[in-house]
Amino acid sequence: MKSLIEYKIEEIAKKLDEILKTVNTLQDSVLRLNAVLETISITKNEKEILYNVTAEISKGLENFKSERQETCNLKDVCTRRVEKVSLKILQAIAKNVEEGLKEVKTQLESAERYKEACKDEACMKNALDMLKSVEKILGEALVKKQAAILRKELIQNLDISQLGEDIAERISPVSNPLRIRILKALVKGKKSYAELERITSIRGGHLQFHLRRLIKSGYIAQEERTGKYMLTSDGLEVLNLLCQFHGF
Repeated sequence: MKSLIEYKIEEIAKKLDEILKTVNTLQDSVLRLNAVLETISITKNEKEILYNVTAEISKGLENFKSERQETCNLKDVCTRRVEKVSLKILQAIAKNVEEGLKEVKTQLESAERYKEACKDEACMKNALDMLKSVEKILGEALVKKQAAILRKELIQNLDISQLGEDIAERISPVSNPLRIRILKALVKGKKSYAELERITSIRGGHLQFHLRRLIKSGYIAQEERTGKYMLTSDGLEVLNLLCQFHGF
């Protein structure tokens, strides 16, 4: 015989079920979304993000359904809740990645608060795993988007009016990675030949060859008294130039 509490739970579940019946199922929404994606005017990258998230949500929902406890009185209500949350996330992503990520974080916080009250650990874990996977996809997408925006701004603000054709001559002597290694070794001060061998791991004739090339270019000099090698002002300038290239 059912207890009063069990009857109350069933009554609440039925009421919630009636309320949530108006929510379209995720599967139908995914089909509609995929059709709409072919026509809406968003970038290829944004479409790819939506496709990836849709696939992740579909997989997560299947796991959620397959591992839920059939004896749970709230299983259908919880399933519709997950579907509704998924739809809200997709709708937010359709606006932009930032809105999508914000919605996922909101739903994750809500799920974490509800976790203690849920008796089905596997069910809750699948729901959380799905949300965390979507959060990861959107987080990586946002980083790429921000990097693309930054690069565009750098290009727009790039002043090439002062860029002379002699730039190739200045860069040519340091086009070899071993010479860059030597310049980096000399940044903190003068070094003897033996010290350069140890720091750069360039030995014998190879080191001699690259040192002569850098001296000829004016990027390093050798002290007559000590025989030590040091960076010149031109060497520091070309290193700074290389750092700017690397940052760009």
